[in-house]
Amino acid sequence: MKKIILVMALQMAVFCLFAQNFDQYFENKTVRIDYKHIGDSRSESIEVVNHYVGKEWTGTFTHLVEPQRKGSLLFELFDALTGELIYSRSNDCLFYEYRTTERGEKEVGIFEECVRFPMPKRMAKYKFTGFNRKNQPTEIYQGVFDPQSTECQAMKKEYKVKNLHVAAAPDNAIDILFIPDGYAKSDKKKMQKDFDRFASYIVNCHPYVDLTNHVNIRAIEAYSEESGITDPNKNIFKKTLLNSSYNVIDVDRYLMCLNVWKMHEIADDAPYDFIILICNSSKYGGGGIYNFYCTVNNDSPNSNYVIVHEMGHMIGGLADEYYESEVSTRDFYPEGVEPVEPNVTTLVNFEAKWKDMITEGTPIPTPLAPEYEETVGVFEGGGYVAEGVYRPVIHCTMHQILYDHFCPVCRKALEESILFYSK
Repeated sequence: MKKIILVMALQMAVFCLFAQNFDQYFENKTVRIDYKHIGDSRSESIEVVNHYVGKEWTGTFTHLVEPQRKGSLLFELFDALTGELIYSRSNDCLFYEYRTTERGEKEVGIFEECVRFPMPKRMAKYKFTGFNRKNQPTEIYQGVFDPQSTECQAMKKEYKVKNLHVAAAPDNAIDILFIPDGYAKSDKKKMQKDFDRFASYIVNCHPYVDLTNHVNIRAIEAYSEESGITDPNKNIFKKTLLNSSYNVIDVDRYLMCLNVWKMHEIADDAPYDFIILICNSSKYGGGGIYNFYCTVNNDSPNSNYVIVHEMGHMIGGLADEYYESEVSTRDFYPEGVEPVEPNVTTLVNFEAKWKDMITEGTPIPTPLAPEYEETVGVFEGGGYVAEGVYRPVIHCTMHQILYDHFCPVCRKALEESILFYSK
C-alpha cells in the first residue's frame, strides 16, 4: 500500500506540471471529429468527414496536454488567437499496423478513425502529426474548429447504460466502457453475465485492484441481428452491431472492428475514456491498440488473460513482449531506434526506460537463467522478434498467457495512465 501511495504522489506531482485551467479555453461539452485515415506503406492522408457536438465533457479537466507521446499519431489543438497548445492526445491505430504488412506495400487502405476533445470557447486550430517506426514526424493534416461557424451534428442518445463498477465521478477516474458485439436478444442473460465477469477480471487484476477508487466500468446494452462473430477463414459471416471480425490484417486470431465511427456513436451514451468490445465467440482472439480500443472474445478459457493483456496495449501503451507467434507486421522496431513503448528497448536509449528499476549487479543484457527468474533485467526477445529487442522480465502478462502477472515495469506504466485520468 505504501508503494501505491508513493507512486500516486509522484505521478500527481508530474501531472501538475501539465495541468491547465479548463474554464479558460473550454466549455463543458464534447466535440468528436470523424475522419478517414488513408494510405499505404509510403504515404498517408486524412480526410475529415463530420464534426459532432454533444454531451458534457467526461474526460479529465486538468491533464489536457499529454505529458509524453506514446502513440504514432499525435493530435494537437491550439488556441487560434494566442497559438497556445491547449489540448493534445496521441494514439496508435489499425492503419499504422496495416502499413507495415505485405498488403500495405501493395494496396491503399482506408480506415475509420475519430478524435474527441472538449469544446473550445473560441476558434481553435488543430493538426495531426504522424510518426513512423523511426519516430520521424510528418504533418498530415491541419484544420480549424470554430464553435461559431463549424457545421456540427448533434450526438444522439439511443442505448441504455449499465453501471458495473462506478467508484468516482468521470473526471476523477478512468472510465472504461464495454460494448457488446454478436449478442442477439436471445443472448441477453449471457451478455449480462459476461459484463459482470469481465468487470471482475479487471478490478481483481493488479494494478487495477490497488486503484479501484479511480476505475469506473460501464456497459452499453445493445443487441445484434445475429448471434456470433464473423470468421472469414471459416466462411462464417454474421450481421452484428459493429461487424467485428477475425483475420483483420490477415492474422486469424486478430479480432477487430472496422466500424469505428459507429462504435463511438454508440459509446456517446456513456462517459468513457476507453472502449472494450466484448465479442460473443468461443474462438480465441482479441486485439488492443493504444488510446484506440480493444476487443476480447467472451467464451474461452483464457478470456481473463486476453482482456487485461489487450488493455495493457490500449491503456498503458505497452508492447507485445512475445516473439514466438504469427504476426503480419514487419520491421516493427527498426534497428538503431528506441521504441516509444515503455516495456521494450533496443538499448539505444535505455536510460529513458527501466534502468533505474534494475538491481545493481544484474547483467545487461540479462541471461535467461533460473537465478534471474524473478528479476527485473533486460532479456532478449520481444516485440515480435527474437533478437535485438529486449523486455524487462522473463514472465509477464505482455509476454505469455498469464492472468494478473504484469511485471513491475508494466504495472508502473498502467498506474501512470490510470492516474492521468484522475484529478
